[in-house]
Amino acid sequence: MSRICLETALGNLGFNRSSLLPAAMPKIFLSYRRSDSEDIAGRIYDRLVADFGKGSLFFDVDTIPFGIDFREFLQGEVQQCQVLIAIIGPTWLSTTDDDGHRRIDNTADWVRIEIESALARDIPVIPLLVRGARLPKATELPASLQALAYRNAATARAGRDFHRDMDVLIRGIETLIERFITPTFKFEVVTVNAQGRVVNTTAKTAEYFREDLANGVTLDLVKIPGRTLTMGSPKDEKGRDWYGKFVDSLKGVDVEGPQHRVTVPEFWLGKYPVTQDQYQAIMGKNPSRFSENGANRPVEQVSWHDAVAFCEKLSQQTGRPYRLPSEAEWEYACRAGTTTPFYFGETISPDLANYNGNDTYANGPKGTYRKQTTEVGQFPPNAFGLYDMHGNVWEWCADHWHDNYSGAPVDGGAWLVPGESENRRILRGGSWDFNPVFCRSALRFGVAPDYVDFLVGFRVVCGGAGT
Repeated sequence: MSRICLETALGNLGFNRSSLLPAAMPKIFLSYRRSDSEDIAGRIYDRLVADFGKGSLFFDVDTIPFGIDFREFLQGEVQQCQVLIAIIGPTWLSTTDDDGHRRIDNTADWVRIEIESALARDIPVIPLLVRGARLPKATELPASLQALAYRNAATARAGRDFHRDMDVLIRGIETLIERFITPTFKFEVVTVNAQGRVVNTTAKTAEYFREDLANGVTLDLVKIPGRTLTMGSPKDEKGRDWYGKFVDSLKGVDVEGPQHRVTVPEFWLGKYPVTQDQYQAIMGKNPSRFSENGANRPVEQVSWHDAVAFCEKLSQQTGRPYRLPSEAEWEYACRAGTTTPFYFGETISPDLANYNGNDTYANGPKGTYRKQTTEVGQFPPNAFGLYDMHGNVWEWCADHWHDNYSGAPVDGGAWLVPGESENRRILRGGSWDFNPVFCRSALRFGVAPDYVDFLVGFRVVCGGAGT
């Protein structure tokens, strides 16, 4: 397909690149022959890194570790990718080895292995023609590569048209990811009656992205669609008056009000609180009190500053913009379209979340008080596919503390006070040691950013209003 035809086809699909921000975070494999296209391949790589981030691309076989079977390594790298770009120059097909045989006919040829592996696994392969090259015919290719001849090709010219051609290619990649490739997972959402008994179970699916943190440790992020919510709690919600009972300075203050409408752009949020394994992988240490068998328990004993440092290092490692959620994003994500005190309904039970089960909320039951964190993902998720939004550990948000919502932003961004970096920061969600009233979707609390406790953890955001 020509560049003009590809651009026209994308327009006919109603494609709007800005609507995809943040991008669906693809893993792109760049395949090329050094003797054929090394210099322009480097230029293509630099442009793709600028748009997708360094962590999204595999580019050079020089990264293959010594002593490793390169065939297995390349096949493994291709398997992790969502798109393979085959850069084809004028001599891509005709390049020969020292014996005068075409390299493409050699089953150990790196380029052949890369494209062969992608085609065998039904990974989309985009031929990218450079320097006036043409797409090979099926009869010119080994049998295992003949499907390449039927793939629509893109073009990257070396002159002043280069960036225009790359814009078309990038839009094509994003369309593939958005429409055809982004993986989903299935889960079940439960609803309870006034006594906390499950009365309904609904099957759901959600899009997610898995970030590789190395050494077998991964981080799952769930796509949270943009929408408008009513933030805060109604004046008659049980527990809304707890602030005045326990904090003298907040007596008579409408901490969870006034209710107001907030429009939250699309973003990606951690499926779970950050775990001890994930924190160890990025920060090189694990500060948690509950570290015994704690790999998949939430990391705790982290300050707001620690959580921000984690996001910064994760961003540096992956090339993607990670941060803490704003308070509006957190509540919107927790509610997942509900208006009740909990995303389960009007009450909660210790079978549905990890909190102090010796106490109750409304007509809900008492139950187990576990006295420690639990592994993430043990309790039913909300309608967005997020786990542990109620209980387990308090979660840091980016915002400074404000006594109420008067003057709060309505765009989903964090509410910050310029020049006041040490002001209190927001905690949300309750914890394993707190009563259920503190687990409500609207509950908010503020502590110093250097506060450290085995009740406090965090989860991360990629993209959205704060990026």
